[in-house]
Amino acid sequence: MKTPLLLMVISAGTYASAQTINLSDTLSSGDSQTYYVLDSNATAYADLTGADVTWDYGSIGGYGIGPNINSVIPGETSDFGEDFPDAVYAENFENSINTFFTNDPGASEVIVSGFVFQELSNDFIIKYDINPLISAKFPMTLGTTYDDAIQGTATLPLAGDVAIEGSATITVDGSGTLKVGSSSYTDILRVHTIEVSEGIILGSPAVITRESYVYYDIAADNMAIFIHGTVLAELGAGGDFGFTAVYSIDEITEIVGVEETATEKLDLTVYPNPANGNFTTISTVEGTESLTILNSLGQVVSTYNNPSTQVKVDVSELNTGVYFVQAIKGSATRTEKFIVK
Repeated sequence: MKTPLLLMVISAGTYASAQTINLSDTLSSGDSQTYYVLDSNATAYADLTGADVTWDYGSIGGYGIGPNINSVIPGETSDFGEDFPDAVYAENFENSINTFFTNDPGASEVIVSGFVFQELSNDFIIKYDINPLISAKFPMTLGTTYDDAIQGTATLPLAGDVAIEGSATITVDGSGTLKVGSSSYTDILRVHTIEVSEGIILGSPAVITRESYVYYDIAADNMAIFIHGTVLAELGAGGDFGFTAVYSIDEITEIVGVEETATEKLDLTVYPNPANGNFTTISTVEGTESLTILNSLGQVVSTYNNPSTQVKVDVSELNTGVYFVQAIKGSATRTEKFIVK
């Protein structure tokens, strides 16, 4: 039975026995799972821990975009394989984070060499090339928790290579029922990981944080079924970069934020759509309080406060793909999808 190593996810293993994660069938080349992107503003249920709890995402919305594929490939075949020569595998999560890892049967551990994420065409390469991360110690069951030191090099936009060190805490913090849309899973273990590494950029502190809540269905022969993950790079004068993403194996057809209230009409259009030039125009009603553009992961690209009824948006620096514009006026919220070619 395969389970994923995501961190985002930073947890790997299989459920060989009830309520236990073991090393016997960790991820390897060829393993894959399909995930759908759901509302990135959904709660993480950070305080909902322990036995026999219910994590209720029954009313969560989706973004109406195609699925993302999470696949495991040989580390050396990854686009960033040269940065992680000690990693046997790369978990290639489409439009998300690539994690590089090795399974160590002798120590009953999974070793993470680092990860890569991209935001606004910038590559963030985090290498634990001095002290790698032990992302899982087996067996793991409800209540298992441990800390591990990490140290290495972060290659960051504008700053180049920066020495980093920090620690991670991994906890199997809950078991019970997970509800996603109309689906209900009653034999769930959740793994919570928080990883913080720090360095200095031009005399100012930089902090890179990854946190994830990963849900495994013990009753099923599959990888993680639900993931709530955040990555944030706080680079001082270099700015803050990162995103929160929610992934599920369940496709949710109810779109996030589309006319959430009927008491106030909120029209919203984007033209041309697809945007195949340098600009597109967003039209909304008078009195709109804000317009926010998000990418397909729910990351905020730009925000316009108290906009006019027509806003001309420069899309020339956006990557091709699916985006969303969300308008807010009073209690009304409306979201429309548009495409940049």
